Amino acid sequence: MAKKPRKPKPESIGMYFLLFAFSLNLMAAITLVPMASATAENPTCVELGTCMFANDPLNVMLMPFDSIFGGLSIVIFWSLIVGILWLRTENPMLVGLVGIVMCASYLSVLETQNLAPSVEFEGARLIGSVLFALSLGITIYHILSSRIHAAPQ
Repeated sequence: MAKKPRKPKPESIGMYFLLFAFSLNLMAAITLVPMASATAENPTCVELGTCMFANDPLNVMLMPFDSIFGGLSIVIFWSLIVGILWLRTENPMLVGLVGIVMCASYLSVLETQNLAPSVEFEGARLIGSVLFALSLGITIYHILSSRIHAAPQ
């Protein structure tokens, strides 16, 4: 009798988030490489806690990506998180709500600091709104069609 081949076990979602966090930490370490040549008499701004990384770590980590992607680096990282969530759950409403919460948190930070969102972010927000409206329409269609085709009770 031949043995059945085992199905490969899918990667856990925690592994994706772990790799994502590791890559962000690696990028932060790469941006701080010039500061590794400090001495005790001449401490760097990282050791003193006065450099830009201590004040604004997210923007320092995003500097290499902003030079490549413009203002879309945060949107690209968000899309990775939302894409992984979609692959694991396949639930359009959950993914849409998580995307709305992420967008609202980013906009609330901008509003409290009196900053204007980038032009790229406005375009990404418009596309996200259209996709959420589309998923909402698909959900309503499936709810109505399942009620219409359901057996009478």
